[in-house]
Amino acid sequence: MSAYVEIPRPYESGPDRFTVELHFPAASKRRAKQHHDVAWHLADVHGVEASTPYRVNPRWSIYEENWGNRERHGWLDERRLRVDGPPRALARYLAALTRVLDAVEGLATRAVRAFGAWKRSVAVEPHLEYEDASTMRIRSREFRADALGALVRGLAGAVSDSPVRDSSRPLWEQYGTVAAEVWADAGGVDLVEAPEEDVAAHLARMLPEEPEQGELFAAEDVTVQPRPASTSSAGAVPVPVPVVPVLTGVGRDDPGRYGTAA
Repeated sequence: MSAYVEIPRPYESGPDRFTVELHFPAASKRRAKQHHDVAWHLADVHGVEASTPYRVNPRWSIYEENWGNRERHGWLDERRLRVDGPPRALARYLAALTRVLDAVEGLATRAVRAFGAWKRSVAVEPHLEYEDASTMRIRSREFRADALGALVRGLAGAVSDSPVRDSSRPLWEQYGTVAAEVWADAGGVDLVEAPEEDVAAHLARMLPEEPEQGELFAAEDVTVQPRPASTSSAGAVPVPVPVVPVLTGVGRDDPGRYGTAA
């Protein structure tokens, strides 16, 4: 599993079709959206369908929208992504997604290391007139976020900046160039590869098929132990109590077909 995406257990949403709702837990909303964009683009590569869920604003009311704080009814929640498709295609997508996210984040780390090497070089001196340690930490953080965005756009084949650095400009303005450098050094990211053991693990997490009709209504043997009648109840009228057979094959907590309660 990846630290950049939470993958709950997929559920059956139709005949030979499973659905999973991904969650991107990054602390920064901007970074979570970048992970969302990676997952969105990868869905087209693996032939599964993706949609961004709508999130209702809990503070919304007709009064707030028209006469109060102009609260919106809701918005697209880009920390989540709903993906559905055939079971094996979905399993391959999930296996590839964790690998691609790890690879892209690794390239962003390599880009910020290149930025750190530039900060320690002589080439940085002309650009430090108005910078101090605090602003350079902010520059490094923003550089990594910008480089990650450039790498995410590179997954979709977007044209990157020139791979040649311009010494007259500070490197924090050339994040696209550094992203192109680390992308070329790594040979890009394979969007199709999905380790078979990871695919098998995701398939195993999917819900099993429904039990057969005969198994669903099979009744277990119910044995009623005989009890001697007490002397005080000799004149009582016996009341027949029906014995309800116990259904096997479906538990109380088992989800029904297509994700509904049984």
